[in-house]
Amino acid sequence: MSRFLRLSSVLASALLLSSAGAVATPTMSFPFKLQGTPISSASGQLTVRTLSPTSSVSVLTLRGLTPSTPYVAHYHALGAASSDPCASSGPITLGFPPFKTNAQGQATVLLRADPARISGTLGAYVNVHTAVNLAVVPLCASVLKTERAQTAQSTTTAASTALQQTVKIGDNLFMPAALTVVAGTTVTWIHTGKVTHNVLSVDLPGIRSADLHPGERYSYTFKTPGIFTYYCSYHEGMSATITVTNR
Repeated sequence: MSRFLRLSSVLASALLLSSAGAVATPTMSFPFKLQGTPISSASGQLTVRTLSPTSSVSVLTLRGLTPSTPYVAHYHALGAASSDPCASSGPITLGFPPFKTNAQGQATVLLRADPARISGTLGAYVNVHTAVNLAVVPLCASVLKTERAQTAQSTTTAASTALQQTVKIGDNLFMPAALTVVAGTTVTWIHTGKVTHNVLSVDLPGIRSADLHPGERYSYTFKTPGIFTYYCSYHEGMSATITVTNR
């Protein structure tokens, strides 16, 4: 396993462990998009979780950047240049720790901060810059929804937030063992254990994850009401149920 993958796994586990005992808060993910630079293979994701009213964790998972090169990343406030956050040229509000990509052009970067510093328009987007020239911006992740996007999604935003649930995969158990959701809910299983597991179902053949390792996730959207049992094929007795109701 590469150093990048080990670090990614450690940081993913840290997100889960840090939230233990806190009020459950959805983990939000935002994809990075290319900013018209020659690095056409660059990609990544920003993951943000609020752990408490005064604590949040932001994780950058980046790939395809120039190998062994110093970079910096910042949260920016929404600027006036455009309604698209990534094109709005807003001021920097919070910086990630400086980092250097590995030999494969990969990096994982962790930032802990007060959520108030990146709430609303203060954390509209995240840019990744080369350290030697901040004008070179290979990637940008738009965090703030623009007014146009908010209008288009006004009828679904609240429902989308509610229609997401998580199940933790421990060693030899799923938590919770019984879960009730409404049709249309996406359930995400998060591996918090130490050994390999999977998620399979005879009742719903569409539930068929690959082998999951610590920190990895698998998601499935339940569309049909019913009671569905799922299990891990590697461990006897490791099963759970999901009850899906009509809206």
